Amino acid sequence: MGHIQALKKTVRDDPNITRFLSLASSSLPKLPKATANYLAAKVPIAQWITGYSPSWLWGDLVAGITIGILLVPQSLAYAKVANIPARYGLISSWLPTLFYTVMGTSKDVTAGPTAIMGLLTGEIVTDLVSEGYSAAAIASAAAFWVGIYSLLLGLLKLGFLLEFIPLPVLSGYVSGAAITIVLQQLKGLFGQGKSGSDTAGVIRVFFQRLPNTNWRAFLIGFSGIILLLALQFVGRKWGKKYRALWYLSISRNALALIIFTAISYGVNKSHPDDPLFGISQVTGAGILAPKKPDSALLVKVAGRSVAVFIAAALEHLAIGKAFGRRHGYVIEQDQELNYIGLVNLFGSFFSCMPVTGGFSRTAVNSESGVKSPLSGLATTACVLVSIYKLTDAFYWIPSATLSAIIVVAVWQIILPARVFWHYWKTSFADFVGSMVAFWVTLFVDVEIGIAAAVGYSLVYVLLHLAFTNVTMVTGENLTSFYPGALSNEDEAADTERVGSTPLSLPEDTMLFILRDSILYPNASRTARQITNYIYTYSSGAHESSSDRNQPSTAEKSPTRLWNDTKTRHIANLRREAGTLHTNTLGESGNSSLPALRTVIIDMTCVTHVDTTGMQALADIRSTLKDWAGAGAEVKFVGLNERVKERFRRAESCFLSSAEEGGKGAQDGGYVVFDALQTALTSKSESENADTDVDAGSTATTRVEGGAGKGVKGG
Repeated sequence: MGHIQALKKTVRDDPNITRFLSLASSSLPKLPKATANYLAAKVPIAQWITGYSPSWLWGDLVAGITIGILLVPQSLAYAKVANIPARYGLISSWLPTLFYTVMGTSKDVTAGPTAIMGLLTGEIVTDLVSEGYSAAAIASAAAFWVGIYSLLLGLLKLGFLLEFIPLPVLSGYVSGAAITIVLQQLKGLFGQGKSGSDTAGVIRVFFQRLPNTNWRAFLIGFSGIILLLALQFVGRKWGKKYRALWYLSISRNALALIIFTAISYGVNKSHPDDPLFGISQVTGAGILAPKKPDSALLVKVAGRSVAVFIAAALEHLAIGKAFGRRHGYVIEQDQELNYIGLVNLFGSFFSCMPVTGGFSRTAVNSESGVKSPLSGLATTACVLVSIYKLTDAFYWIPSATLSAIIVVAVWQIILPARVFWHYWKTSFADFVGSMVAFWVTLFVDVEIGIAAAVGYSLVYVLLHLAFTNVTMVTGENLTSFYPGALSNEDEAADTERVGSTPLSLPEDTMLFILRDSILYPNASRTARQITNYIYTYSSGAHESSSDRNQPSTAEKSPTRLWNDTKTRHIANLRREAGTLHTNTLGESGNSSLPALRTVIIDMTCVTHVDTTGMQALADIRSTLKDWAGAGAEVKFVGLNERVKERFRRAESCFLSSAEEGGKGAQDGGYVVFDALQTALTSKSESENADTDVDAGSTATTRVEGGAGKGVKGG
């Protein structure tokens, strides 16, 4: 029975179980309402449609039609980038705008096929089409996994994981991918056949086939580029003053498509099987019947679709956040991931390629005066009309015109050199990250490029955490770190007790400031830095005052270790710091270093300590007592409540194995203060046991600081 009672008491007092039960008791009654709110949040239109103003309808209608006119030619062009028939780009465009009307949290974002999606999908299509699968089926399988991955993150509210990829790395990746897309379109602009599989191969094959350029395709392609750039210039120059010119500018892709398709029809209609230049040859009409993606193909595509998903999520969220900042609203990140997931998953059954938000379309949507996501209904209507009524006309679209549309659209997302120069001046690490992403994407592989971008970002974060530095405060620079420490109102009580004596650091005390949380990547390094400082700037208890200016006798002790690396390590540390004395005979010895009695660790900047971190702090304490004697102690200053709680729950870490087998908990312990002044002026427990509150049976469950009192715990 005694064991059962002890077990019950342990369970009752366990902080993890207590916290779980408390959370369950407070959350379970709220579960029905919370579930309803959770499901309602997945359909944002239900929250804002009741407040929709009729005056917004015209703005949404104009914006929706405008985006529809822009989306149709872009979807045809980006299907070309994905190495799938052009009709599948168009088929992939009606669902995104329809779904976003119901699920979107931004009034500006418009989704559909994009250049980056096309490029990444095209990489997968090129590699797997030789195994007998159709290009459209491969693209749909990629969309399926993009949907699954996005839904997992969105439904579990894990979208914050994508924030581990910083802006400079993303900038390098996008610019490298954009240049890759432009280079791939050279074969279409010059009427050449297939090109190389990588950037170097594309450039080499392009120049090899340059003498065989189809001059008609070249003429149509570059005429298209000139027309598009001219209309773009007109819109930027006079669009704000003359609205008609602005609409003409944003309709430039559709206008180029109409003009050059008419020319193509006129010169090629008499010999459709042998056109004078490459044409898209779009066939079929209507939306394809839904079908299940091939299971074997899904297995092959699953791993490679991770890169497509990351690019889709990052592109979509970056666009949504940018336009949210511009117009004063905040998108729901996890809900946007839910949207990306559902539209891609659903679209994969309709032979759609992966889709996400597009920057150029979103910018036009914003400039068109869109008022709400309801504009997506008008865009969907435009796309459906094109699918059912204009497919025959799309047959004659010149391939060079589609390449021209891609080049002009993608060229605008290549960041100028001054952006990377800004990264160089601001942060060398960010510049390196952007360059790694850029060059790997451009000359190795697009998928490896995004993997390198993600990998660099994670490694950078871990290294930054692992190589955190500890600051040692000396008497000379004390006021630099703690200016006016006795002058503020919060420390009035201490001022009365201590008087007006300036804050000073005793000779037998060392003060360290921790700059980051103590977690497993940096715990060992933090402990090592502090102990190295202790070895370097203080004398050990085994170094008697008469020996401090003489060669160390540790090397001759019969109880020494067979390979005393510690003695050599300490000598090297002191030699580098200039604290190792060399006598007239050239023998190295210890300089007159002060004996150490107290180590104070300022943890004001520490927000969290994990188990490894607690063990590191225990190791510091153990090393200090071994070095300076059993009377030496470690004092902690500035602990927040979370860290204090961790101290309470991990008090056993502060007992060495010798103490656990001998003195027990109340003879070991640690001392915690809220104010640095009290830590500096408080006597150690060996000098005045009354200064501290005895640990006894309660100190292990309470860690408190206070005016003039430290609390020791076992």
